[in-house]
Amino acid sequence: MIEPTRLDVSGERIRAVYEFTGPPVEARSRAEALAVEQTIEFPADLVPDDDIRGQIIGRIESLEETGPRTVRVAVGYAVETTGLEFPQFLNVLFGNSSLLPDVKLVDVEIPSTLVARFGGPRFGIAGLREMFDAPERPLLATALKPMGMSPERFAEMAYELALGGIDMIKDDHSLADQPFARFEERVRACSAAVRRANEETGSKSIYMPSINAPHRLLDERVEIALGAGAGGLLILPGLTGFDHMRELAADDGVGIPIMGHPAFLGGFVSSPTGGIAHDVVFGTLMRLAGADVSIFPNFGGRFSFSREACTEISTACRRPLGEIAPMWPAAGGGMTVDRTGEMVDFYGRDIVLLIGGDLHRGESLRESAAAFRSAIG
Repeated sequence: MIEPTRLDVSGERIRAVYEFTGPPVEARSRAEALAVEQTIEFPADLVPDDDIRGQIIGRIESLEETGPRTVRVAVGYAVETTGLEFPQFLNVLFGNSSLLPDVKLVDVEIPSTLVARFGGPRFGIAGLREMFDAPERPLLATALKPMGMSPERFAEMAYELALGGIDMIKDDHSLADQPFARFEERVRACSAAVRRANEETGSKSIYMPSINAPHRLLDERVEIALGAGAGGLLILPGLTGFDHMRELAADDGVGIPIMGHPAFLGGFVSSPTGGIAHDVVFGTLMRLAGADVSIFPNFGGRFSFSREACTEISTACRRPLGEIAPMWPAAGGGMTVDRTGEMVDFYGRDIVLLIGGDLHRGESLRESAAAFRSAIG
């Protein structure tokens, strides 16, 4: 006879909320299957009545019909199932079940001990306000575009944008190590250009290169950026991993702001009945993984995010989450200077306004940047 398994667990639980679309009568059986799939992935009827069944298998905590064909189910998972590691935390939340049709992860509540383990943003809202000497105003960001320019041309752009008062001048996410603008050459040139502009104006603009690289080169690219004097990093966690971003945020040897980019994450949020809710991806997960700034598409741009989704993201960036710092939402995606007032009214002043191509429509990048800066009052 097999001895029952006895486990020493804390009793702390992650509470994940899923929305099931389909006949409500099927919701409980689907939720029970999900709770098993997300933990033991083993026939539940073969598990004895011991601590694996009582503590490890996900536990249904509530079930609520929210529409004719939608039911929200909260499932609790023992904190220990995550191994207190970020990749396994994501796996427990929605690993195999992300493959199922008509089920969506819509919310997650995390015990403070696990939140503290992940750390969150190094700077957050207060830290970047101090860095940029901006106690009240929104922060301004832009991207160096288009791909195909030489390092010297990008550096000229960065210089003009910094002279015009842009706080964060980032690489476009598509810039990597292309032959026409090699990473090291571009990063050294742009870092020096922004530094020169700051010396001339007394401003505190920063350049943020895109760390978009094969895994074996990630550390090397970060070291190049730090050595060149880059003021921050643009990270694409959908491509290089949420835990990579978390490691950078926690590393005292890095110690500069991190901006999280949404590239490759859109598939999580594009379906109304599947995937993960906007605020969980671009708010909660980005923040837990250490982004100081989370970029997402603003409503009314070239992407399809709604006002409601944007509100939910910005709320998740800033609401209480254990002891970790609130994070800056950064609304972009085809924004124009003439929408600046509207965006500040909508999001409040704890917002990074991200405008890229529109700044290039005038005769002078410096003048366009200065007009953008003036537009925030």
